[in-house]
Amino acid sequence: MKHLLEARNLSVRYGEIAALKDLSLRIGPGEAVALVGANGAGKTTLIKAIIGLLMVSRGELLFDGHDVRAVTAHRRARLGMGYSPEGRRVFPGLSVRENLEVAAFSTGQERHRLIDQMYAIFPALKEKEMALGWTLSGGQQQMLAVCRALMSRPRLLLLDEPSLGLSPKLTDEVLWRIPEITKSGTAVVLAEQNLTKALEVTDRAYVLRVGSIVLEGPSGELRSNPSVRNSFLGGL
Repeated sequence: MKHLLEARNLSVRYGEIAALKDLSLRIGPGEAVALVGANGAGKTTLIKAIIGLLMVSRGELLFDGHDVRAVTAHRRARLGMGYSPEGRRVFPGLSVRENLEVAAFSTGQERHRLIDQMYAIFPALKEKEMALGWTLSGGQQQMLAVCRALMSRPRLLLLDEPSLGLSPKLTDEVLWRIPEITKSGTAVVLAEQNLTKALEVTDRAYVLRVGSIVLEGPSGELRSNPSVRNSFLGGL
């Protein structure tokens, strides 16, 4: 299978501190892949390195077969990477529809069609179409953040801790849309603190600990592996 994204011996440093160490992974088109591990394991660092917000100090990062280490984050978005950051960060003074409109590369009827697709994924947003971002609940803001990242029609969607601060019910509402997103051919990388849910909605997973991948495999197999839960407690 051709890889959409591939990291080879990737390292990222914060000054003298090695945040990621010789990390290798691969993502295929239309795959849903989880990055799981305890806080500080390196999940967000890896997401930011992929999207171009952090510089790679060593190794290769290939997107669709091309090395993108020197490509800016803005250009990576144009190449087909979408990013929903931790903390949602919707535009509080814009309406739901305006938040979606400003994220689209397309215009006219194509942009309208994309917005309708977003409302089909999260019907709650359609009901709040004219509401300002700051008036939305945490769950609605997270839905909007995911849809805003999808408005550029990415081939790879990077989701950083989308369940953070959400109730179990809202977590389900957000995460259970991931299989629907991948049906369209968009690959999803999910960095997630909720281990159980992350492994339920993805095809494969990588377990990180202190900047390194310590386990990888099909999500169903890792779900029953006690070493995976140990990694959240520092036991790996």
